Amino acid sequence: MYQQTEQVYTHNIILGWQSLGHPSFRGEVMADVLFDCTQFLTFEANECGDVLSFLLPLFEKSNDFKVLQEREISERRMSHLNEFLNRHTVELINQEFIGEFDEWFEFDEIPQPIQQFGQNIKELIERNSIEQLTIILVRHAYDEKAADNIFVGDYRVENIYDGLYHASCFVNSGNIVVIRLRKS
Repeated sequence: MYQQTEQVYTHNIILGWQSLGHPSFRGEVMADVLFDCTQFLTFEANECGDVLSFLLPLFEKSNDFKVLQEREISERRMSHLNEFLNRHTVELINQEFIGEFDEWFEFDEIPQPIQQFGQNIKELIERNSIEQLTIILVRHAYDEKAADNIFVGDYRVENIYDGLYHASCFVNSGNIVVIRLRKS
């Protein structure tokens, strides 16, 4: 089954709608998983310290994430996602969060943890001098980058749920979903 695609890049990076590009759907042997079930926020900002002081309590309390600052993130993870990273990066660890997307069947029925996550992102962007923010949702990242099926989409912050819905099991846009947000 093929759907409309805007553009296909190397490493199965997809912009817009895509085909069922997962290696197992094509009958290929899957590569080993390097890491899984995690989220990253990566951003451009003049004052990273201000953003971090706001971000840490926002996500640790309301979404039950453990926030790792860049110096605490595995070099292998940073290297694997390098082409999507901005100047500052944090990892939001909550092994259960990505599973919430499996419960998101209807666009208008957003699971509460995803709704809270989206609100936190909006608040983070509105209250801080963030020039660009990218969310990276990782179901699993293969040891061989070429085996990854990556969705990349650009959205305005007020349309954050349009982007996040690509990580739902209904849309199933890839094992890695990259959502680049900009202010209105």
